Amino acid sequence: MLNSHARAAANASPRVLPRRTALSIRERQVILAVSDALAGGLGCAVAYLVDERLLGRALVVPKFGPAFYALAWVAGLFLVDGYSSQGLSQRQKSLIAVAKGSLIAGLLGFAIFFFQPYRMNRPVIVLAVVFGALLIFLERISVGRLLLHEALALRSVLVGAQPPGPDLTDTLHRARHEVHLAAELDHRSAGPDKVREELIELVHEHQANEVILSREAMELPGLVEACINEGVRVISVGAMVERYQARVPLDEVDGHWFVGVPESDLWARPYFVIRRVIDLVISALISLPFLLVLPLLALLIRLDSPGPIFLQQRRVGQFGREFDLLKLRTMRSDAESDGPRWAVAGDPRVTRVGGILRKTRLDEVPQALNIVRGDMSFIGPRPERPEFVHRLEAEIPHYRTRLLVPPGLTGWAQVKGDYAGSVSESIRKLEYDLYYVRNRSVRLDLQIVVGTVFTVLGFRGR
Repeated sequence: MLNSHARAAANASPRVLPRRTALSIRERQVILAVSDALAGGLGCAVAYLVDERLLGRALVVPKFGPAFYALAWVAGLFLVDGYSSQGLSQRQKSLIAVAKGSLIAGLLGFAIFFFQPYRMNRPVIVLAVVFGALLIFLERISVGRLLLHEALALRSVLVGAQPPGPDLTDTLHRARHEVHLAAELDHRSAGPDKVREELIELVHEHQANEVILSREAMELPGLVEACINEGVRVISVGAMVERYQARVPLDEVDGHWFVGVPESDLWARPYFVIRRVIDLVISALISLPFLLVLPLLALLIRLDSPGPIFLQQRRVGQFGREFDLLKLRTMRSDAESDGPRWAVAGDPRVTRVGGILRKTRLDEVPQALNIVRGDMSFIGPRPERPEFVHRLEAEIPHYRTRLLVPPGLTGWAQVKGDYAGSVSESIRKLEYDLYYVRNRSVRLDLQIVVGTVFTVLGFRGR
């Protein structure tokens, strides 16, 4: 409970509304996106100026160029997850996002060149990307620092979860929240009415913009309504971590969480049709060039170690249905003579050629046939083997929830994390999979596709 001094101060002073200068994560993202657009458009205008000075062309800056690059940069940064909480709070992450986004902005520029070559020439496209990247990074240093200033920080009151766990602590650090702990609010001894009264006093005392409730506190009758009626946002601990870290903490999954899992009746069927068309198109696009190099890969696999070229493994798909997954063999033929085991970093069972195939993810390309057959989708949680599924179901709560959607060749867990070679690693992977199960959309699918490309280019396979 609040001490008598704090209660007296709260009762004696007039009601103080929460600060209106505080910015939520979405408001910061919008401001940053507008700033990126202005910097990207300015970079294109500078490119026209430099092109005129160096090549002697008449300086004509069409409205199309800067406007196009303003949108291209925002789209590129969005696709590489450049507006995540890490992109806002960590300069290194922001620099990496700008570098990745520059590749997409450049590709979009050259696409315009091939369709309408008189709109922008090649030197302007290259210079626009270079100057845009430089200006956006400098803008992000200044604007990002301003957005994270303590004067714009959200003031939050945390009820329950005492002391905050590592997930919440990390989230609050990323979000730059000014947090006040309501550690003394105990509904067991005081009752819900008294808790509501003293929580509101605490909100007024600290001029809080937000109340963060643990799962237990969310169940208190009338607590959420009382906070909302005071003009204060309410968010659960689980939703807080999910929003800022793009994963679902297992400790916060309950019946309320599952209510948000079913897709919208309006968009479920169009989304399914769009995904199926994209699955077939991508399968064709990656299969055709793969067939050209397949004879060489088959020869290298056979020369490196005896055994079959292809490997079929039983995997668990949507709703627990099993299917045979096809892939190129990357391990010795006797790799599982003593039973199935997880692959680990530096696994001695992996052959020399197999190591290259895994790093480039070429061993997974034959699964395009599984996608065409409908066993898998291009995007979704990676399918596990039945032996591992049975074990993980017994040791990890809610593990079977990842089977609510079709498995995929790539997924959110693969983009954000790495292979899972143990139960503890599988827990973190499951948290990312659950985030995808609940939030899957065309937007998230596009981010996964782009993230997968950079994952492959970075040779992050194990």
